[in-house]
Amino acid sequence: MSVKICITSGSKGGTGKTTFAEILAYVWKALGAPVALTKPFAKSVNNGMSVIDFPAFTLNDKRHLEALLRCNALVYVVDEDYQTLAAVELIHTLARKEVLGVVVNKIVRRPSKEFVKLYSKLGEVYIVRFDEEMAVHRAVGIPPYKIRSMATIDMAKAAVEIFREAGNIKTQKANGACAASCCHSAVKKSCY
Repeated sequence: MSVKICITSGSKGGTGKTTFAEILAYVWKALGAPVALTKPFAKSVNNGMSVIDFPAFTLNDKRHLEALLRCNALVYVVDEDYQTLAAVELIHTLARKEVLGVVVNKIVRRPSKEFVKLYSKLGEVYIVRFDEEMAVHRAVGIPPYKIRSMATIDMAKAAVEIFREAGNIKTQKANGACAASCCHSAVKKSCY
């Protein structure tokens, strides 16, 4: 029985989806989960959990949209801007999937209360602080989970919390009650 967890930000690129997906998969493997990190159209050989790293795509791209609709649950990786918010709200409205978390990435100082409030309507909000070490990991060719930075720690903490939520999805699916509803929970106080 396969569970597909999709990482997306809709049509907004550059939010850190791939970085978060890599850290999420690494943390989940460390926790003992049989998880595979894939792209939307890769052949999956894993019958456990798959973390699918979606690129930015528009609604005109029916192939990506159809693949997203086959996901069991979503994780949004977002920036604090209205363009990202609009892109994610549109996907959220169309997909109607359970949201395991909203990772607000690259926060300098404190997160905007306005965006935290708006994103918390979609799901549990996790704050990831901006860190220059993480910002250059691709340029130097080091996997993000090997970077010593506050951003890595924040993403790993979010991955552990999302892992707990994903366990509930797998249990619901095994019981035949796979959730198609949206998860609306409060912001984590520990994120600040």
